Amino acid sequence: MRVVAVVLALTFAFSSYADLLVSVREESSLPYEFSPSNYENSPSNYANSVSNYENSPSNYANSESNYANSSSNYANGAGGERRLILEEDGQSYRVGYYVRADSGVINFFSVKGKRLFYSAAAGSGVFHGKSGFFCGVLARVGGELQLVLTEAGERVLLLGE
Repeated sequence: MRVVAVVLALTFAFSSYADLLVSVREESSLPYEFSPSNYENSPSNYANSVSNYENSPSNYANSESNYANSSSNYANGAGGERRLILEEDGQSYRVGYYVRADSGVINFFSVKGKRLFYSAAAGSGVFHGKSGFFCGVLARVGGELQLVLTEAGERVLLLGE
């Protein structure tokens, strides 16, 4: 699938939640402004680092054990309003959900409630939930905000780790 237009989503403020489409792109095909070579999206930028407490899985706001982040919370379930949707061969699949913490960090969870990814409050980069490596970006694709995963992010999503 070809990206027609990709515009950086500098703000991901939610006045209301909505399903978020997931797409997969080769990391090498991302424009510089979305690549991990850009310091704004780099995991070595402390603002994006998993070592930064705001992004850490040790922070209760990001924790899988926090009910707000739990798959038991109706808002995060199949009938909820924060679903991650992967479209493939004309079919739509719910592959998880997202929750925005008060700090602005957006956490992405599997359908079983495992924290897979996070996006730091100030950026568009998406990073592995435990190790912090680059997995993709939040970006507008064809005018619609999407979770754009790289090959590494796709593996994390498929393996649920």
